[in-house]
Amino acid sequence: MTVKRVSDGGLQPQRTSLSWSRTIFVLLINVLVVIRVGYSNQNAAVLYAGITLAVLTFIFYIVYVYRTAGFEFEGELTTKSAIWVKRLLSAILCIAALLIFLSSMTNLIQSYIL
Repeated sequence: MTVKRVSDGGLQPQRTSLSWSRTIFVLLINVLVVIRVGYSNQNAAVLYAGITLAVLTFIFYIVYVYRTAGFEFEGELTTKSAIWVKRLLSAILCIAALLIFLSSMTNLIQSYIL
């Protein structure tokens, strides 16, 4: 399903751009937490996953820059590529949260065993 852009004299493009920048900032914070947890716990799997998430965040930033440049032109708002980018973002955030949870649970279990 595609929606054609209607001329908007308001601030919708600016609000959309701000929401993308906030999302990238939150994603970057999550990635840094995953990397920090992996490094401090000397858990190579979490550290490498955090580095992979950092690379995906950089790719997501490039998509953000590309989308921001496209707000000036008339065109479709909802496309298949936009839907896939949103799915990728959701997957990245879920992976980051899962890695932090698993690392925390591993440390908790190890502290009770020792």
